[in-house]
Amino acid sequence: MKPTENLSRNTEAVSDSLTVMMKREFTFSSCYEGYLNPSDPTMITADDRKKLVNWCYGVVDHCQYSRETVASAMEMVDRFLAIPSNSADAAQVC
Repeated sequence: MKPTENLSRNTEAVSDSLTVMMKREFTFSSCYEGYLNPSDPTMITADDRKKLVNWCYGVVDHCQYSRETVASAMEMVDRFLAIPSNSADAAQVC
């Protein structure tokens, strides 16, 4: 096998993986929108989220962890907060 053949296969695999990930993300984001702009003022705001992210960066910097940890953690927080609290079945819909 030539090195260019291997590179071509890797490129196709990466492209396929990215396509699947983008479809999954689009499906999620179309199900739960706008938790940062709620009509209820007692809900989390974009400013609250920014404070949480800054605090997380302070922790990972102090502990000398990868800053990618914050991105992963905030993705989980966003997904959790986007699920409507009045519907136990909402998480299973998407």
